[in-house]
Amino acid sequence: MGWFVRERKGISWKDQTLDSISAPPLPLVVFSLLLIGLLYFETSSEQKERVERKKSGFRFGLLLLPLVVVLAVNMTMLRHKMLRYNFGAPKPVYEAAVETAEEGTPVARLLLFLLLLILMVHYHSSFHSSWFRLF
Repeated sequence: MGWFVRERKGISWKDQTLDSISAPPLPLVVFSLLLIGLLYFETSSEQKERVERKKSGFRFGLLLLPLVVVLAVNMTMLRHKMLRYNFGAPKPVYEAAVETAEEGTPVARLLLFLLLLILMVHYHSSFHSSWFRLF
């Protein structure tokens, strides 16, 4: 029955392969590590820059948010007054009392404008540094 079972006549191919494996040369290992390190630092700096840009954009959006709200309220009030004027609806009774009390509103509007201006001046330096960076 020797023809069903082969007899081993030496070292198998698996043993030869495992014996021939050796560590890569030191210059190749150093070069690979330097390449991986440089690629990591390049993508890391790009990621940090991208995060900083998104932060400054978010801050700018928060800075413009009060202005957008004020404009939306003014446009809504203007549209409401124009619709009422175009269709000839009579003025409500409470509006006559409001018109006499409107003498003090320009002062409130001026204070609101000054508050918004102070807020914009306060945040100017942080936006200025992120908008006008030299490359």
